[in-house]
Amino acid sequence: MTKPILCIGTYAENPYHIEKVGRNVYCIEELCYCLVHNAFLIDEECFVQDLFDWIEKECSLVRLADELRSMAAKRCSLASLVGTLLDYVGYNTRKEIDETEEILRENAGMDIYRKKLARADFLMNSGRYNMSFREYEFLLTNMPEMDRNMRAGIEHNEGVMYARLFLFNKAKDMFMRAYEDSGNKESYIQYLMAVRMEYDDKEYVAYIAENEVAYEASLEIEKRLKESEELYGASGDNITMRALSVYKAEGNMHEYYTQVGEMTEKLKADYRGLVKETAAAVR
Repeated sequence: MTKPILCIGTYAENPYHIEKVGRNVYCIEELCYCLVHNAFLIDEECFVQDLFDWIEKECSLVRLADELRSMAAKRCSLASLVGTLLDYVGYNTRKEIDETEEILRENAGMDIYRKKLARADFLMNSGRYNMSFREYEFLLTNMPEMDRNMRAGIEHNEGVMYARLFLFNKAKDMFMRAYEDSGNKESYIQYLMAVRMEYDDKEYVAYIAENEVAYEASLEIEKRLKESEELYGASGDNITMRALSVYKAEGNMHEYYTQVGEMTEKLKADYRGLVKETAAAVR
């Protein structure tokens, strides 16, 4: 059983919007949670007077707000400011606080472009594709003297996000750009995978037949697909589908419709999330 956490302050009537994270918080514990789980996104612009005023007025934590204002006036580091807040609230573990401070200290030594690259990678891995696209596009447009490998890495990652959003036409274009910039074989394999997903079987086979390089890469793709099919065969989703078949065959319709309903609701939720990300990505 986990140790109970004693909350402090009051629940805010008006939330505080953390622009870098894209979320509203309603109490000091929510703020701490967002800071720890989004440390790569936090910078000095997040710790401003508006935040200190919100902590004082909405959370009724006057002492904490005054301490943060004093530290900011003395130009204390962002890691110190965040560490002080987290220590005061006591919501997070010591390990989480130490790791957050370490991330912020490391980020402080980066230039603006390296920070944005780290944020973009973090956002992509967190599934926040819209925000990640914005960071990557800023870098592609504004970063001076970007080497070809870094550009290719960004293009590859954008291809990955487009593919996850089922935008295979955009995905293949980005993977090809990454391959042309770096010559990385993996980018070409992912390009061909996007082609395979976009084309019908006849078009795909014709494309492979006309291109020797594509033919060699297609063998690796088919190998990976076979491995994925084997993994799916042992997955929980496949086991559930087989169980549904048994329920239906045995006439156990109550259990059958219960399971179908649960799966349908999950798929609806996943679909809504994908539609939201897709709409944002293509704007």
